[in-house]
Amino acid sequence: MNTEKKRILIVDDSADDIHFVMESFSTDYAVLAATSGEKALQIADRDPRPDVILMDVEMPGMNGYETCRRLKETESTRDIDVIFVSSHDTTEEKLAGYDAGGSDYLIKPVQPEMLVQKVKLAIHNRAEREASAEETSSAMQTAMTALSNIGEQGVIIDFMRRSFSADNSETLARLIVEATASYGLESSVQINSSEKPVYASSSKSIPPLEQELLSRLTRETRILESGSRLILNFGAVSQLIKNMPDDDDRCGRLRDHLAILLEGAEARAKALAIQTGLASVVADSNQTLLEIESLQKNQQQSGMQVMDDVVRDIETAFFTYGLTEDQEKKIMDIVQLGVDKSQLNLEQGLQLNQQLRVIIDHLAQFSSM
Repeated sequence: MNTEKKRILIVDDSADDIHFVMESFSTDYAVLAATSGEKALQIADRDPRPDVILMDVEMPGMNGYETCRRLKETESTRDIDVIFVSSHDTTEEKLAGYDAGGSDYLIKPVQPEMLVQKVKLAIHNRAEREASAEETSSAMQTAMTALSNIGEQGVIIDFMRRSFSADNSETLARLIVEATASYGLESSVQINSSEKPVYASSSKSIPPLEQELLSRLTRETRILESGSRLILNFGAVSQLIKNMPDDDDRCGRLRDHLAILLEGAEARAKALAIQTGLASVVADSNQTLLEIESLQKNQQQSGMQVMDDVVRDIETAFFTYGLTEDQEKKIMDIVQLGVDKSQLNLEQGLQLNQQLRVIIDHLAQFSSM
């Protein structure tokens, strides 16, 4: 069993900050430190290499973004997760961190518990990426073969056909990623459903920074380009493309195809939202109807008992008032008329329930289509 400690590299020009972070990890991890970007590049390229790098953004000389960019350009260090630590909480800064290759972005001051949690998540995500690397490569090869058979336009048609059978947001998001992969593109997708955002990615895990950017940029322009990355926002559906081609003609063509694809996905997402909302209305209506039926039954039983008690009390009172037989009969006829009217009202209420039940059943059938 491999019990070797995971290695963390802390990059910060402040000795106090390095000491603070070291205290959080020294027990369970092997901790390295660098006070500059240049030193970090040297340490990261030595065996055994760090599993995670905690990178300060603002440093003299080479800043955190440039250091990360250099790490990602080097084959031996490109797979190391970089978590930025910064005092700036703007979309522009986080985009810069993402463009540099960061997997997460924390805002100072950071609680030790949060640091530990983020490092554990980065290590877990890297293990999943490595385990699925061969599977992903095979899937991309299969997708490219399929693309040569059906053509770029055919990808959109195939997606539209398959999206009609998607009965939830999770399935729809996965279909978007699969269709995009047919173009040889890696992507992550977010669909804002009624409960919480749903994510899907061409990799098994989505870095936290990708999730946050997708959430933040849903309020931005419909199409946003940054280097080889493309972000598309269509209503509740947002997509981040990670590797747009350098060829301008193909890039423009794919951008148009993806826009059409997401327009179709947005329409399906709206239909799913309506279907989900209708199902919720049907469920609530059924519950309300059951409660009304129970209440009416209780009222019917209670009403019958009240009328029985009234009849019995009146019959008992006849002995006291010395009424004639004819007088007693007239009084009882009046009471019985009231009982019959009360019973009729209750029966009409039950009939109304049956009519409501028919409507609810029709809504249920419609929502399940």
